[in-house]
Amino acid sequence: MIMQEKTTLSSVINRNNDGISLIDFLSSRFKYHTVDTWKEIIRRIDIKVNGHASSPDYILQYKDIVTYSVILNEPRVDTNIKIIHNEDSFLVAFKPGNLPSHADGNFIKNTFIYIIKKMMSAEGYNDYLKLAHRLDRETSGLIVVAKSKDANRALARQFESGAIEKEYIAVVRGIIPDDSFAVDGHIAPDPESSVSIRKRVVPAGTPGAQPALTSFEVIERLKNYTVVRCLPETGRTNQIRVHLAHSGHPLAGDKLYGRSDDEFLEFVRAARAGKHDPLPWMDAPRHMLHASKIAFKNPATNEKLSFQSPIPDDMYAFIKKVSS
Repeated sequence: MIMQEKTTLSSVINRNNDGISLIDFLSSRFKYHTVDTWKEIIRRIDIKVNGHASSPDYILQYKDIVTYSVILNEPRVDTNIKIIHNEDSFLVAFKPGNLPSHADGNFIKNTFIYIIKKMMSAEGYNDYLKLAHRLDRETSGLIVVAKSKDANRALARQFESGAIEKEYIAVVRGIIPDDSFAVDGHIAPDPESSVSIRKRVVPAGTPGAQPALTSFEVIERLKNYTVVRCLPETGRTNQIRVHLAHSGHPLAGDKLYGRSDDEFLEFVRAARAGKHDPLPWMDAPRHMLHASKIAFKNPATNEKLSFQSPIPDDMYAFIKKVSS
């Protein structure tokens, strides 16, 4: 089922983009279309600057408003969001798997932040809401939303300093023999992969590499899978997924890590064609990773808080299925 709705998206030009052409702004900022596709969209007058039709080489100025009228063709997502805790400065909510945290590619309105804003608006709240952090689209679990700029800054400082405590539950491929282990490995883009977003563990000192440390504890060994607790000490993009794949035990259901470039690209092509049924080589509809616990200091009172979320039904069903 695909949601189709005409809507107008807008972007305000900041100082960094002052003086660049319209086509350069669109093709660099929104990479889900090629330069030629953006030119065609401009020619159809679906793109306007300050309410007026413009050419691809129009030079943008600070505070110009670029609008894009489009019929959204967004893939279906799981909208079963649950607000766990809500107070003046922040809220904590459960994000289901198969729901992007924020707008990305084909997802504009079928996102956690868009839906949570609608939920809060229905309750009479229409003020500041901003993600304090993000989860991958297929990762379920707890996510924190700031309700003021001050709260967002306070939470950001905690994330940047590593003061936030996070735990994840994962189901990985294969049987892990040790009861606990750690991966202390720098992460950088994989130069040997044709997939630009793929990362891997690299030696310290590799250009662009970021230090990363994750501890793992075995919870349960299944027939061909292992359930583990993941304790990231740092917060690099895809850190848990990269470290698990490096250990030889990638996430069940992961299409990117622990899979070949050809398999991942096959998945991408199918998704772009509107085909979302699992491919034959997929062992789960989504990757089996759940953000089960988060602890931080209340941005308003500095009180230490902790929140937990049990694994969702789809993950429980997968564990039950592969246990026999």
